[in-house]
Amino acid sequence: MVKQFKGTVVTSCEACHDAFQTWSVTCTCQDGFVGDGITCYDLEFCAKGSCCRQGYRWSSELGCVDVDECSLPDQPCSPPQVCENTPGSFNCLVPPEDDLRSSPGSDSRSVQFQCGGRQCPVGEDCISVGGSSLCADPCQHYSVLNDDWRSTTNNGAVNGYHCDTSVNWQGWYRLFLGNNSVQMPERCVERYMCGTEIPLWLPLTHPQLGDGVVQRSVCGHYYYDCCYWRQNPIHVKACYGNYYVYKFVPLTTCNMAYCADVNTMVCSTCGVFDACVSDNETNWRCERKGESPELVCGRSLLKVGLPNVYLEAAGLDASSAHLADHRCSAHEDRNGTVWYQVERREGRCGNTLETNTTHAVYSNSLFVYPVDGRNDSRPFSFPFSCVYPLETESSLDMAIRPLPLVGAKAKASMSLYRDSNYTQPYPAGQPVTLIAGSFLHVGVSVEESEAERFVVVLEDCYTTEFPSPDSLPWTYMIQDRCPTNRTQVTVEESGSSLRARFSAALQVDYRYFFLHCSLSLCDQGSSSCTPVSPDVLLRLINYLLGLSGFFDLVVGLSDSVVGLSDLVDLPPLHYYCWLRTFQFSPLLLLVEDLPPLSIVTVG
Repeated sequence: MVKQFKGTVVTSCEACHDAFQTWSVTCTCQDGFVGDGITCYDLEFCAKGSCCRQGYRWSSELGCVDVDECSLPDQPCSPPQVCENTPGSFNCLVPPEDDLRSSPGSDSRSVQFQCGGRQCPVGEDCISVGGSSLCADPCQHYSVLNDDWRSTTNNGAVNGYHCDTSVNWQGWYRLFLGNNSVQMPERCVERYMCGTEIPLWLPLTHPQLGDGVVQRSVCGHYYYDCCYWRQNPIHVKACYGNYYVYKFVPLTTCNMAYCADVNTMVCSTCGVFDACVSDNETNWRCERKGESPELVCGRSLLKVGLPNVYLEAAGLDASSAHLADHRCSAHEDRNGTVWYQVERREGRCGNTLETNTTHAVYSNSLFVYPVDGRNDSRPFSFPFSCVYPLETESSLDMAIRPLPLVGAKAKASMSLYRDSNYTQPYPAGQPVTLIAGSFLHVGVSVEESEAERFVVVLEDCYTTEFPSPDSLPWTYMIQDRCPTNRTQVTVEESGSSLRARFSAALQVDYRYFFLHCSLSLCDQGSSSCTPVSPDVLLRLINYLLGLSGFFDLVVGLSDSVVGLSDLVDLPPLHYYCWLRTFQFSPLLLLVEDLPPLSIVTVG
């Protein structure tokens, strides 16, 4: 027979009776003890007043009985709070008419706590921070509970039982399985799972973001009843970032343990604007919330907009936000959305810039702190990126006879100049008449904030009979960066700045024609923006001089070439296009194999 001293807890009727045969047996305490048959108290010992925990009083007939603090003359809650009694404690609830933080349709009531004689704001608890008790957000001050044996897939009957009765719960906890944040199950868990005999789960759903701290009852599956054991309720809070924190309480019976639902591991992958939802409390998925941020990728500014409704529900302070550079915190509240902006430049407010051959990507992060957040509060991060194409098109915005052209696109503009000095453009939008056979002098420029990083490259320039750049046929002046006829077209500048220039003889068969150019922005910081570098060209020329018949080919390069010194002084683009003309791809492949020379194939 088990003797009961100091209210010793026994685990089940098996521990009370020598011959237990059926679960329908009622457990009772032995003579000299009182209690419910599971928890029994020694009458003689407990009469001295040393058996009951705080929140309970001694009864010679029933043992330790819960104190109803809400019925005491000295009310523990301050008006207009509503006192709610709980086993061994009480809750101060925010009145429904004042609970503005509660989510629409939520049946949760926010609990408010007292701390050092003051009332904590909704959503905070009296938590020990640095050795002092302060009102603080449990979402920012919690302990990690990372026990793999708590998984809903772990069979305790096979792998061994665990019990939470011996745990000295202090403060708030966040559940993890491995590196994944998880939550308590909201469904009946099979007996013996979660590494224990009686797995504990929540019969009600978790609170919603903005409900504050709420109370939830806890059920334990035993025999054939999913909620045979009804343990003392716990406190729960939903946190921004798709996780929950729990304020666990001591358990009365072994073997019992709080469960961690392995099926909710997917919730840790949800984005900051996603909710983790389930239709059956078993299969979970990430789903976009109704209110989402806005991102505007402008020509000169990147703008991020966060809806006020979402910020308020998440308990975030819009005025605390800043970009990667904490000095960049300016914002504007407009039409229910708080906007933050940054100039589209690398390094500005912490902007980063990455490029490839087709796009430039500007990235930054917006950091927002909780309402009433202190210095130890962790901000929530909103990373964002804007992708800009490095290719564009432009057309002249004037009519010329025989050269009328169409309107410019947003980022690039094209002008027709009177002479090769490129200083006197013809008036935009007015017809221009030129004598057949005269030269066109065309300049192209691109508006780009990263003037030191990017240069513009002429890819293709062609004429059409009609204004649309898509109208056929196309007559190329420049194709694949090279003049189609070197005696009639000269590329004066391309790949060295944000402007490009070329001249072309006026040779067309149309009464009017239109000129269009496709351009690309080249990132000088990550790649070479000229086809062949001058250093490589010099070594290439030294190699070519040893080839038979080389000077016979030089004649086709430029009328001004009379010797090696003149050849070296030509712009790199001339070499590139000249080698393409004479189909020198095999030659370049050959030279590429000769260290230390390295040239890409251009044919």
